[in-house]
Amino acid sequence: MQQPAVKQSAPTGAATKHELMIKGANITVYEQGQGAPLLFLHGSPDNHAMWLPLIEHLSRSLNARFIAPDLPGFGNSTLPANFPLTLDNEADFIRALLGALNVTEPVTLVVTDFGGHYGSAFAVKYPDLVRGMVISNTNFFREYDWHSFAKLYRVPLLGELLIATPKAMLDRSLKQFAPALPQWYIDESFAPGFGSPRVRKAILRYYRERNAQDFAGWDDKLLALLQTKPALVLWGDKDPFIAPTFGDRWGKAQVKHFSNNSHWLALEATTDYGDAILQWLESLQVGVRR
Repeated sequence: MQQPAVKQSAPTGAATKHELMIKGANITVYEQGQGAPLLFLHGSPDNHAMWLPLIEHLSRSLNARFIAPDLPGFGNSTLPANFPLTLDNEADFIRALLGALNVTEPVTLVVTDFGGHYGSAFAVKYPDLVRGMVISNTNFFREYDWHSFAKLYRVPLLGELLIATPKAMLDRSLKQFAPALPQWYIDESFAPGFGSPRVRKAILRYYRERNAQDFAGWDDKLLALLQTKPALVLWGDKDPFIAPTFGDRWGKAQVKHFSNNSHWLALEATTDYGDAILQWLESLQVGVRR
């Protein structure tokens, strides 16, 4: 079997940028630090940059190896036409990614949105490679019904028209749905997100190729795993895309609801979000400096 290879690595400030070929996709990964590995998996239409303020906050108190990829189709990473967006393949993708980065110990996953699909599937399929999970505003349950925008995106032609949102209109929507989302992030994330035809095409694939019944069986296995695997759920209750009741679905996980925040919790409440993670990691004796 062909092994994933690092094409190049270049320093980016305090971080290192890797360009990898993983399962036929060109993948960009940013990492910094040394210690226990933490893998950050973003959602749509985001990329690794959504995690940078959180990583900066955590790095002040945590000895850890922070790993933040652009998932296939997002940021600078590609999504080949023959890359299956199945839970099984997404689990294998994370396994191959960690192998290419020479991660040799179990990782702590920090996941949101579509990143929760990748991370949860990986945890189910490769439980021995997972130390624990931090879960925010994502779904892994067969009962979930797509939100209204997703249903429209799934309609051919209509989805293509709707997703080509002008920045001014997107600004207004985000200010309505996530008023605490920083303006700098709204500004900087447009070009590599909804402003990119390549990323828009990938987003439509994710919405159109993922169905609620894909989670059947996987959800039961994840809940069984979370009976013994440590997990922390941090949930923005004003999320317009997924109800706060889903934040209480994750087995024996510790749960903290953020009543005044929305979908992009790591950006909206970085300090409180990060402090909750630090407290949880300290209880697990993972990397926190004393």
